[in-house]
Amino acid sequence: MKKYIYYLLLLLPVMAVASSCDDDDDKVPDVGIKATISGGVFNDDEIYVVQGEELKIDALTLDNHTNKDGVMGAGSYYWDHYLIGTNITQPFSLTVNTSEQTVGRHLLQAQMPIYVVDYPICWGYIQYYVNIVESADELPGDGAVTSKVVQGVVKTKE
Repeated sequence: MKKYIYYLLLLLPVMAVASSCDDDDDKVPDVGIKATISGGVFNDDEIYVVQGEELKIDALTLDNHTNKDGVMGAGSYYWDHYLIGTNITQPFSLTVNTSEQTVGRHLLQAQMPIYVVDYPICWGYIQYYVNIVESADELPGDGAVTSKVVQGVVKTKE
C-alpha cells in the first residue's frame, strides 16, 4: 500500500505541471485597437504632411471581440522615439504641430497596455512614418488631405 501512495505522490508534481500549461491561443485576447488619423495624405502606408499643418490622432479606442470586460491603460505617444504625450482618459487623442519639426521622414508611434479579464496584460501599438514636406506641391497623389481609420497591432511582451 505504501508503494502506491509513494507512486501517487511522485506523480502529483508531474500532473500539476501538465495541468498548468495553457494553450498559446489564449495569451492574446481577440481585441484590436483603432484610431482616426487626419491632417495628412496617406500613401503606401506612410503619411505626408505640409510643414506647419497639424496632424491629429483621434478616437484611439479598443475594439473588444471577447465576451470579457477590457480596457486600455494610459496611451503614450512617441515622435522619433521621444515621448511627446500621454493620455489617461479614453478615447485618446493627440495633435502634432509640425511647424517645429524638420522637413523629412519621422516616426510616429502610440502604445498602450490592454487589460482584458482572464488574460495576461497585452500591448497595443500603432506606428506610421510621417513625411514632412515644405509645400503642398510635394504631397503625393492629388494632394487631398484626408482622414483614415487605421488598425493597430496587439501582442504580449515576452
